[in-house]
Amino acid sequence: MRIGVHDKKKLKSKTKTPVLQSGDEEEVASTKPVGLDFSGNLIETIYAPHMKSVADAQAEKYAEELLSYEEAMAAWNASHGEEETETVNPDAPTEPKINSYLFGTAESREEMLAILSETSQVFTSAGKGAAAWKVHANAAKFERQLDEKYGVFRPFITEHPEIEIFIRGVQRKYSRGEYSPFREETPIDTKTSIIILFIMHRNGVKMENMVLAVLFLLVGLQPWALVALVILGRQQLNARKRKKIAGWLADEVKTVKPYYADAKNDKEKHDILRKPVGTPISDDDFKTPEVEGEETYDTIIVGSGPDTMYTAALLSRTGRTVAVLSPDLDASGCRSLSETNGLNEKNRKVYKDIPFDVNSTNVAHIGRQQRLLVPALCTESDAQGGIRFSRIGTEADGFTSDIVSILGMGVDNRKDSHPFILRAGGVSNIAIDTATYLGDGWPDDEGVGNSTAAGYLASCTGVNASASDFYVSKLLPENMKGAKKNSAYQEASVRYASAFLDQMLPLNAHVRSLMAGIGMKGENLAPSKTSMAVHVTNACAQISPEGFSYPIGGPRALCHALASVIEQNGGKVFTSVKLKEFLFHETEEMKSKEEVKSTKTDGADPSKPRCTGVKLADGRIISVGDDDDSSVISMLGFIETFIFYMPDEIRVKYGIPSGVPALAERRPLIHFLVGLDGTSEDLSITGADWYRLPNASLALDEMDPNTGAVKQGLIGAQVIDFNEEEDDETKLEEVEGEDTGTKRDKRSKAGVAPKKKTRRNKFEVGQSWMKVSFPSAKDPSWESRHGSKSTCVITIEADDNYVQQFESAPQIFSNTKYGNDVHAYTTEKVTADLLATFPQLKDKIDFMSMIGPIRKGLSHTPLRYAVKGLKPETPYPGLYMGGADLTVGDSFSAAMVGGWMAANAVLKYSFIDHLYLEKNITNDIKQFLASPRTNGEEDVAVPFAMKKSDELPQSAESSKEE
Repeated sequence: MRIGVHDKKKLKSKTKTPVLQSGDEEEVASTKPVGLDFSGNLIETIYAPHMKSVADAQAEKYAEELLSYEEAMAAWNASHGEEETETVNPDAPTEPKINSYLFGTAESREEMLAILSETSQVFTSAGKGAAAWKVHANAAKFERQLDEKYGVFRPFITEHPEIEIFIRGVQRKYSRGEYSPFREETPIDTKTSIIILFIMHRNGVKMENMVLAVLFLLVGLQPWALVALVILGRQQLNARKRKKIAGWLADEVKTVKPYYADAKNDKEKHDILRKPVGTPISDDDFKTPEVEGEETYDTIIVGSGPDTMYTAALLSRTGRTVAVLSPDLDASGCRSLSETNGLNEKNRKVYKDIPFDVNSTNVAHIGRQQRLLVPALCTESDAQGGIRFSRIGTEADGFTSDIVSILGMGVDNRKDSHPFILRAGGVSNIAIDTATYLGDGWPDDEGVGNSTAAGYLASCTGVNASASDFYVSKLLPENMKGAKKNSAYQEASVRYASAFLDQMLPLNAHVRSLMAGIGMKGENLAPSKTSMAVHVTNACAQISPEGFSYPIGGPRALCHALASVIEQNGGKVFTSVKLKEFLFHETEEMKSKEEVKSTKTDGADPSKPRCTGVKLADGRIISVGDDDDSSVISMLGFIETFIFYMPDEIRVKYGIPSGVPALAERRPLIHFLVGLDGTSEDLSITGADWYRLPNASLALDEMDPNTGAVKQGLIGAQVIDFNEEEDDETKLEEVEGEDTGTKRDKRSKAGVAPKKKTRRNKFEVGQSWMKVSFPSAKDPSWESRHGSKSTCVITIEADDNYVQQFESAPQIFSNTKYGNDVHAYTTEKVTADLLATFPQLKDKIDFMSMIGPIRKGLSHTPLRYAVKGLKPETPYPGLYMGGADLTVGDSFSAAMVGGWMAANAVLKYSFIDHLYLEKNITNDIKQFLASPRTNGEEDVAVPFAMKKSDELPQSAESSKEE
């Protein structure tokens, strides 16, 4: 053997002996199993032996029975004759039946064993088809899984297996975390992301875009995940937009008939308008208190006028049963001679059914307003409920809607005035007229040019573009308001108009006075005391291209149409309602507390009692119950609601809305109803409203002789109370910084001190604020309904002979007692003023009757727009506010928006609905309201003969179809 090489043969020949092997053990291992015999073939080990033993037992039993039968048969044959054995005898032994035994024969037993053997071999034998049953079972399972996984798409995926491969690959990657919606690292560092987000917020980026930016920059969401999130969110929002919200109480919007459906001819249609809107409340109405939970009405609206009726009609469309409680004889807000005294029988008979529109229902931007009215007015035959509008003025006067007379403007003598005509045609016509009569620059083809008036009005238009956002924000929670940047309109609302006028119109004091007059015609308030928001709203209304329009048939026709919608939906309009107070339900827990100190300023406060109805002067109660869907809406204004009609104990204990104590009531008005003998043509009167505006009197600008700098004077200086100028600025700073609304006025209505006056407010001929309107001249159907009689309404501010202002929080006016001599003296001065302005009316006056003083809500100061509590939802659950106090006074459109806001608050639309879906009560009613069925003819409520020159422009007419 060589060194290093093993002898393989010797190694192989050596036998290895186990170390622990004993000498007595067998060298070959036993083939017998140790312990139990386990096998995976259950048929061979369990079922086959058991089945074989059962078969053997049955065969043996059958054999025994067969032998017993043969022995019994042999014995029976032996005992009976041959003839009996050949016939069938029931007493003979019965032969056992082979069918009673499953394995009675050898063939059946062998067949069973053969089947078991073949089946057993499937599980045990080796070879190509050894486990075919498993293949078939897995195939069946796979087929079932495919059906469950792909469903109807299975044939397509089967034909294209690459799709399944792709899907499985995606699933594997997802299981490994490769498709996570989050990135491992954000695209940029956190500091940079925060800076970018801050810049986006400062630039007014919408909230939804800010949220997506946060998810991408800070959270690190993948782009595809952002897209999927947007798609999913949009689907959810669209689904919500198509549904009714919880505040709706009806499954569908009921289709109604027009209020004149029973009128057979034009005369009967005209006769309807001779009747006031609504039904006078009788002694039998609400005489018996209603059972709690079974109230007739679920909504009460207190007020008069188109805004009140509009709010009620909208809520009626949603399935609510509305009761309108009007303090006036006519729910339309019109006045009549039945409210006056001292008229002779002849005039009372002639003017008995003639309405006086004291509110001057002038409508700007008529196309936009008609679209807002459609959901409330629509009937089965007309989208506008038969109501039509006519332009104020004529083609000859340029469709003049207003005439303003301002002391010092357009003349050399500051004590004189010259009327300035405001025509339709938008900014261009006003700019041309200011250039012609006031020495302003001329506009160019693009609109502005050298015209300072056109530039100012264009700026007002830009600010007014965000007005709707500001008023909609009053419906949003306070925490959502902070998420949005303040709009330009909101910024202007808390600033004085004089600052804007002086800055934008520094050189021409005459143009400055005109713009001040256009901005504030309805209240005798100087620009240095007026919110710029009011100026913006009124200026944009004045530049309406088609001018102002008036409902044909007056506000009575409009309110008759709205009342019909209310009543056909189960509601009712009550008039001459003498209201005593609003009712509130205090729980026992609330009564046990002496004073509720709540800091909640966002929506209704559950710690305050719920408003459940109203109590009348005679003690009757009209209730809507304690249900969450019940509501009471006050269109009377914040002063009347919370100071005059809220129980003293409730107001003292629970307080009033935040910020309201810092506000002031505007001076009440007095209306003079004048009956004129003659038609509009006979009297040479038009539908234009005439104003004298001392609050816009010419400012006395001074020039420094040394520097040449111009020191601008105060516009309307004669109506400014200089002792209050600093106080107003201080109050505004308090409201903007620290809300004064948490203070409560614990004094009763009688426990206030008279305000110290620096000068006495008296009506002076030729100087005091005054408005003259001719409602009959605005209505083209008037002459066909009332013949040769015309109406005139003169409005003045109630001077200190009629009202007295008190030092209270809020500041309010109280009526004073006056004698017939004061009334006669005022009437004499007003008559002289009227005839000095309209001398053609001399000897044409049939009568003049005074109505008032009438409260007109809050003054239009910046404080009014700065406080947080001026919104539809009050701190008292179930009590809502509506009307002009929420928007702008002396404006038909603004009052309607105030009613629209109240209706949306009652239905509890969310901020998502308002901000992202444009979902509100009017859009929802349009969505669910059936379109009117027309037969090709126009269904008009008030027949009239429209002159071609009076027709609305196409932009306004097209809104009728919408």
